[in-house]
Amino acid sequence: MATEFNRGEKSKLRQLASEAWEAELTNALDELFERFCIWADDGISAMDLSEEIHQFHNGISRELYKIYAMLPPPLAVARAVAVGILDEESLDPSLREKLHPLIEGHRDLNDLEEE
Repeated sequence: MATEFNRGEKSKLRQLASEAWEAELTNALDELFERFCIWADDGISAMDLSEEIHQFHNGISRELYKIYAMLPPPLAVARAVAVGILDEESLDPSLREKLHPLIEGHRDLNDLEEE
């Protein structure tokens, strides 16, 4: 049976998904920024940096887009909580309760992937 979310919860879920996307993208861009700094110090060539930009675009940037633009907000938020991007304790108790099965499902998937 699918969990029902009221209008306010749906709005909050969209907001949280957006915040999580921003946080994950910021983390990924921080790593790319480090490569720019190395390039600026002549530590890597322009061609190497260009390849890293290409890998960023076709890799993590695209993956994050698929997660946050294509998954329904409850799934995206549950995933973000499960991987530690969002703090579960910061969720409204009612929303936390409704998301709990989804969060645990994502945690189980993460555990399987780590094995």
